[in-house]
Amino acid sequence: MTTVLICAGSDLESDLRRTLFWREDLERYVAERADEARMLALSTEPHVVVVDLALPGADELVDSLRTHALPHPVSIVALTHGAAGGLDGQGDPGRLDAILSLPPGPEWDDRLVDVLQMPTRKQARFDVSFDVETRLRHRSDAQRGLALNISAGGILIDARGLELHAGDDVSLSLLLPAMDAPVEGRARVVRQPVEERLGLRFEAFSGNGDARIREFLAALGSPSSP
Repeated sequence: MTTVLICAGSDLESDLRRTLFWREDLERYVAERADEARMLALSTEPHVVVVDLALPGADELVDSLRTHALPHPVSIVALTHGAAGGLDGQGDPGRLDAILSLPPGPEWDDRLVDVLQMPTRKQARFDVSFDVETRLRHRSDAQRGLALNISAGGILIDARGLELHAGDDVSLSLLLPAMDAPVEGRARVVRQPVEERLGLRFEAFSGNGDARIREFLAALGSPSSP
C-alpha cells in the first residue's frame, strides 16, 4: 500500500480531503509541524510526502528527506500559496518532484495520479519471465499472465486474454523462479501502457511475501546475476 505523509496546517485539511490524497487505498499520516513530519517520515517510511512550503522549517524538511535514506524512493510534493512561477507543476530537479498551487482545483487530478505513481516508477525494475495468477475479488476463477518486469512496488504483465482493467483490485500469486511456493498477495491494476500490457501496484503480501520479493529483487540486482 502506498503511504502518504502530509505536512500542512489544519486550515488546509478540509481542502486536501477533497483530493486524491484522501483515497481509501492510501495509508495516510498528517503532521502540522515540520519537525513532527521529520520524525514521522523515519517511522512510517512514506512513498509520497506533501509539504506546505509556507510552514516554518519546510525547506529543512525537504532537505532532510533527500539526505535520509529510506528503504524505497520517496516523491516530494510542494504546496504553494499562489503561482509558483516557472516551476509550477514541474518540480525542482533534485529536491521536488512536483509543485501544486493552492487551492486545489480540477487541474490537480491528473498531476496527483502521476505523483502517486512516481515512487513505483523510480524503483529499480528488472526484466523477468514467470507466470502470474490473478483473481478479481468477485470471481473465483484464476487468470494467468506472464510477468515482463518487476520492482519492489509492482509488476508489468502480458495481459493478452485477461479480463482486467485499470482500477481493478486483484489477489495474485507470483510463481517466482527458484522458489518452492508462490508469493501470495493483493494488487491494484494502475495503468495500461500498451494494449497488451498491464501495470499492477503491489498492495500487501501474505506471510513473509514481502521479504521473499526483496530477496528475489536482491538476487536480480546482484552483479553475479545473469
